[in-house]
Amino acid sequence: MIKILGGVARGFPLSTPRADSTRPTSVMIKRKLFDWRQNLYGYQFIDLCAGSGAMGFEALSRGADKIAVNDSQRGAFLTLKQNQEQLLKSFKFDSAAIVVTNSDAKNWVNKELKYQFPETKDVILYLDPPYVEHKIYFELIEALKNANFQGEVWLESDRLLGPKLDELTGVFKTIIKTVETGDHFVLVGNLI
Repeated sequence: MIKILGGVARGFPLSTPRADSTRPTSVMIKRKLFDWRQNLYGYQFIDLCAGSGAMGFEALSRGADKIAVNDSQRGAFLTLKQNQEQLLKSFKFDSAAIVVTNSDAKNWVNKELKYQFPETKDVILYLDPPYVEHKIYFELIEALKNANFQGEVWLESDRLLGPKLDELTGVFKTIIKTVETGDHFVLVGNLI
């Protein structure tokens, strides 16, 4: 079971997709990132490969003005909708503050980003595709650069299965922070 770690929905349990096709971000990584960036008032948050939506819903709990949680897999999308409904039922979040979509991540960047988030300066985008799909990391980063994405990108990978730290470091214009736990790491930075 995954729980929200902080903010107004602290301790709230989130459903997870039934299939093994998604992998939740580790509690340690999530805790380190959100302990570093505790207050998200004034920010908007996007998770393109959201699974249960734990990262996006954590951001919402910590004050993000708007979140978008997306997953291309149907089971994950249904879980996102379920978690959205339960959060809206339990807390006074504005339903317009939660956008749930079922799209290929690259298509989402190309079609939805400008529509949902016309200004990206105060947007955090969490990118955690399946580690073994190296190509998608670089395709999504290229799509974000082409879309002139100005916000922060939080990019998760794994030293054993995913693109390596030095490969991913090179795609950023600026690295703000690196969070590491075991073989997992998240690079926080700006692409342009």
